Amino acid sequence: MDTPKRKQHSPTRRQKTACGESSAARGPEVRDLTVVGPQDLDIPLARHHYSLGVVAGSLALVLHAGTPLRRVAEVLAISWSWAGVDAAAASYYSVRLWLLRLGLYQLNRPKEHADDWMWIVDHTLQIGDRKCLVVVGIRQSAWEQLESRVLQHEDVDLIDLQPVTESNGKVVYRQLQAAAAKTGVPRAVISDKGSDLHCGIDLFRHKYPATIWLYDIKHKTACLLKHALERDASWRPFVEQAHRFKQQVSLTALAGLAPPQQRSKARYMNVDVLTDWADKHLKLLDSRKAIRAAGLKPAEVEAKLGWLRKFAPQIRRWGEMLAVIEAAEHYVRHEGIHSQAVVELAAVLTQPTTPAARRLRKQLLEFLEEAGKQTREGERVLGSSEVLESIIGKFKYMAGERGQHGMTGMVLSIGAFVGSQVVATVQTAMNETTNHDVWEWCRSHLGSTVQSIRRRITRALQPEQIRQPLSLDNS
Repeated sequence: MDTPKRKQHSPTRRQKTACGESSAARGPEVRDLTVVGPQDLDIPLARHHYSLGVVAGSLALVLHAGTPLRRVAEVLAISWSWAGVDAAAASYYSVRLWLLRLGLYQLNRPKEHADDWMWIVDHTLQIGDRKCLVVVGIRQSAWEQLESRVLQHEDVDLIDLQPVTESNGKVVYRQLQAAAAKTGVPRAVISDKGSDLHCGIDLFRHKYPATIWLYDIKHKTACLLKHALERDASWRPFVEQAHRFKQQVSLTALAGLAPPQQRSKARYMNVDVLTDWADKHLKLLDSRKAIRAAGLKPAEVEAKLGWLRKFAPQIRRWGEMLAVIEAAEHYVRHEGIHSQAVVELAAVLTQPTTPAARRLRKQLLEFLEEAGKQTREGERVLGSSEVLESIIGKFKYMAGERGQHGMTGMVLSIGAFVGSQVVATVQTAMNETTNHDVWEWCRSHLGSTVQSIRRRITRALQPEQIRQPLSLDNS
């Protein structure tokens, strides 16, 4: 049977930087996981029942396609049946261990010692008493070589992953000291203003004054927007009315008009979702043709959604404020922080028409000016932590319902999301990191998890339970 043609994937940014040519041209040592081929099924791994192809193919589904761990075997079996490949897929438990081994390998892999590292740090939480400090980073020299300065998961390295049951400024300081032992003292640290995190960074900078701290632009804009909207007398009534409208129409023919679900956390980072909805539906109210094209009755839409008209001036004002914020975030995301950043941003930020937007523009320019003063002449540093926010979001998606089990060994999967994701990396990780290494890391860093406590309770209660056989005679 002929082997089916396979799509040729573009090399990753890291592969292009390192090799200057495509992964297909360079050979298997830089092949992305998405181009695992039948030939890899014949490559054995030391002390493994499964071949490199099965391991790499399984991880490709998890890391690139977002396939749930419990569905990997089914997806592989279907794919291989189409391609006429005779191979056995692995169990959920095996795939999970491979993912954690890759993550632990990336965590433990030696990092270059240099003075131009830029760290991005944050905490991730799940139920239970543990929070985990995540530190990822990239060197300034490597960042400058990228085609785009907007960081992707593959561009950063996992520097440290430290779960703790108690976190305060001194604990974070010690954690940052441990991270510095791996890379050297960083040039910059980017984070939000979480109290323990910020306090720990201040202690670290007191000892290492050459390190600068930069407040993530997304958190800064959300903070400014929060203060502005809390002072706006129209904002809360608008949000409440939108919520009532959603409840009224969710189970009716007008459900397609309902506003998007608002997040309970970080809601000021997602104001644009609600204001974009409002702006779009204001236009809909003025277009009977569009309403009819949607199969709705103009009179009915007006009766239910007409309340939006009274907020029209405010919606335009909020839209202008968000335009200022989006321009600032886009600039910092693409250009970073440097001494001329305030001048360049001022040139692209046209003067708004509303006082609230003008005030926001002024505050953001002042913020960028102060941040730029920390940089050296000709130096450029990161100003956004969005890549780490995205990595943590992917981890929470991957953990899924297991997030209800508290912090488990799945936290190691964060390491599998970053850095070089090529076939050779998986091969090295499987050869150098064992299941025992994963279990030892979990034992020493996690101790008793929420799920392990639940299992102990179940086992402890079992001897006390009297299991009566089901009798059909009493029915």
